[in-house]
Amino acid sequence: MYKLKTFFLLILISPHVFADSYPDFNLLTAPGNQFPTASKITIYKDPVYNSKKQYLSYPLTGIIKSLAKQSTKSLSNSVLVFTAADGYKVTMSYQDALLEKGYIAFKDLSAKNASWIEFKFGGKRITPAPYYLVWANPKLDKWRYPSPFQLTSISLQSADSYFSSAAPVSSNTKVKQGFSLFSRYCIRCHSVNHTGGNLGPELNQPKNITDYYTVQKLTNFILDAPSVRPKTKMPVFKNIINNEEALAIQLYLKAMKSK
Repeated sequence: MYKLKTFFLLILISPHVFADSYPDFNLLTAPGNQFPTASKITIYKDPVYNSKKQYLSYPLTGIIKSLAKQSTKSLSNSVLVFTAADGYKVTMSYQDALLEKGYIAFKDLSAKNASWIEFKFGGKRITPAPYYLVWANPKLDKWRYPSPFQLTSISLQSADSYFSSAAPVSSNTKVKQGFSLFSRYCIRCHSVNHTGGNLGPELNQPKNITDYYTVQKLTNFILDAPSVRPKTKMPVFKNIINNEEALAIQLYLKAMKSK
């Protein structure tokens, strides 16, 4: 249960709110004819129930393609923002979402006389209602493909705008790559200029982390933090990102020193 709780805490972040307009799909108030056609889907390894499940759901691509048509900005660096009933948010790359089969589930077909079966989350028993994001492929990287529950809305936003003060001004390709990697894997737990998560430390203020870690030590920490600090909550990334990508993240962090 601890692993499940930690997993969902890691994917939730609360960035600043911006005035920019952006396409938003309110799952609670959207008319029925705006939803894609519902279908029955099978999830062979559900991350909440840790078992095989069957749901009634809407295909995610149908919703996000509708959002894309409403967008007036480039989609190359866009993020999907999933908002839960309690206000917490989780993001993922718009481009990543198009590569896999995601579904917005709204009914558990194994639940008797109800739409959902309760599960224990922290000290409470809750359900994923009203909506729950699931993925057909059980082998996906959970950092790129989160499974938040109790969803109420989905929006499509520019990553630079959404992460605002954490976005680099540099046009360097490696710095941009580093920011893309950081926003995918790190910003859920760490903040830069106070934008991002608070499970881990702020990485730029008052002092940039690259000022007090050598490149090699920081690379080791990014790839395999538990081998450096055994009790850390930071997961192992060495099978997800490589040395070159860890260096790109550091170049991004260095570039943020002047912002």
